[in-house]
Amino acid sequence: MSKELIKIEHVKRYFPVKNNFGQVKTVVKAIDDVSLSIYEGETLGLVGESGSGKTTLGRSVLQLETIDEGNISYRGKVLSDLKKDEKKEWLKKMQIIFQDPYSSLNPRMTALEQVLEPLELTFSKEEALQKAKGMLHKVGFTEEMFGKYPKEFSGGQRQRIGIARAVAVEPEFILCDEPISALDVSIQAQVINLLMELQKELGLTYLFISHDLSMVRYISDRIAVMYLGRIVELGPSEEIFNNPQHAYTKRLLRAIPIADPKKAREQLNQSKSETLETIDTTNQTNWVEVSPNHFVLKES
Repeated sequence: MSKELIKIEHVKRYFPVKNNFGQVKTVVKAIDDVSLSIYEGETLGLVGESGSGKTTLGRSVLQLETIDEGNISYRGKVLSDLKKDEKKEWLKKMQIIFQDPYSSLNPRMTALEQVLEPLELTFSKEEALQKAKGMLHKVGFTEEMFGKYPKEFSGGQRQRIGIARAVAVEPEFILCDEPISALDVSIQAQVINLLMELQKELGLTYLFISHDLSMVRYISDRIAVMYLGRIVELGPSEEIFNNPQHAYTKRLLRAIPIADPKKAREQLNQSKSETLETIDTTNQTNWVEVSPNHFVLKES
């Protein structure tokens, strides 16, 4: 396996829920004692339903979300232990591609200006301009498109600008936070293929967050399944799909649309016999390796 790039150790992030009198009524465990490693050059898919804690975990890696307990290390350096200037240098190696390509762009800046802006903080004006143009060409833009504004582009084209901007500053790691969920189905595969091409060419590492299991299977080397703030299953992509172990993983996979009506009915009947309330994570404390590099959180 490649060298470890990011290490997440026993991370917790809890959000208090208060009543009308300002008293804490309950606590939402967005991240509940998660440990995970991300390796150089890989794509780790992170899947789970809305509210499972996926985005909170991803944002915590980028230090966009504070954590209550645990450590997040980048190349062996615990990010929370670094001084402000040191942390700033390390965080330059990390970027994010947002879910909504329109809201993540400045409507008053052209495509070229969007990519140029972060480059001007590091490179000379001429070097930054050449890099910005080169990156836009790399994501499929022509010179005629450089001067257009976000409102003049399609959703897929806007996301390509976001990708160009993230990759242009030469990061090592990119958080892809639901990068295709706001796009037409016909465009999603194009964006995924672009991400894979850039990864191969530039040696990028991705944490790919999505609820679209078919796309996660296509792009990911490994998949982590998150439920109620915890990682309940982790393993190679094909192993997770072909040999799921945890009840929640099986439920997610049964939710994937099936073209065969007979098989679809069989899975529907099977799903009806299991409710989410029967999937309990409170007593799950030990990882079991069911096959090489395939782990599942078993009940004690």
